[in-house]
Amino acid sequence: MSEVRLRDAEPGDASVILQMLRDLAEAVGEAEASEARLDDIERDGFGPHRHFETIIAEAEGRAAGMMVIFPTYSTYKGRPCLFVNDLYVAPWARGLGVGRLLMARACRLALIRGCCRVELHVLQDNPARSFYEGIGMVASEERVYVARGQAMEDLAEQ
Repeated sequence: MSEVRLRDAEPGDASVILQMLRDLAEAVGEAEASEARLDDIERDGFGPHRHFETIIAEAEGRAAGMMVIFPTYSTYKGRPCLFVNDLYVAPWARGLGVGRLLMARACRLALIRGCCRVELHVLQDNPARSFYEGIGMVASEERVYVARGQAMEDLAEQ
């Protein structure tokens, strides 16, 4: 079995991150929704006002997966949370434990940062749900509502 190594992404990884985000969008049937460009990743993942951070998993000398995370906050708990926005494992690297290692890193970072939980959203028909349940995560009773596009613009004008 290949050794998997995790590391914080560096600015030179922006194109690898973008490709894995596109691969993830394709894998979940949302390729058309993938609009991010390289300059978006460079600016928002590494710029002076960074909006997210990325952990890269490597095996066999190449990128095997990645996780994009950012902080959120629980006003009920009065503590920060860590949100896993994207978790991707390349098809060739599945079975190497990459996903488990990435989620373990997210939980370690959350504990170090004083977070009360690690959260992520998973589409109802995504087979990864069984993976998350298998590592001890539980589905929340909350529903996620989204305002985007014209609905967001219409609400903003009111």
